Amino acid sequence: CRPAATAAASGVHVLAALAGIRPDAPAGTVKLAPVRSAPLGELGLGGLSVAGAPFSVRVSRLGLAMVEEAADGLQLGV
Repeated sequence: CRPAATAAASGVHVLAALAGIRPDAPAGTVKLAPVRSAPLGELGLGGLSVAGAPFSVRVSRLGLAMVEEAADGLQLGV
């Protein structure tokens, strides 16, 4: 059962890496540095949270990150 769980979670990690999501839970911050050379098209990630604060981001096909939603008190850097 463990290999299947690892395989299921790997997609989430790949998308987070391509979007360049770098959370710092103790500081309540998230930095975004998307991979610009990945030919993925537009990528939207919602339902994310760090330190209990929800946020959503979108990465354009050009590799530009945009914050779509962020909880009060959460600092997002692009």
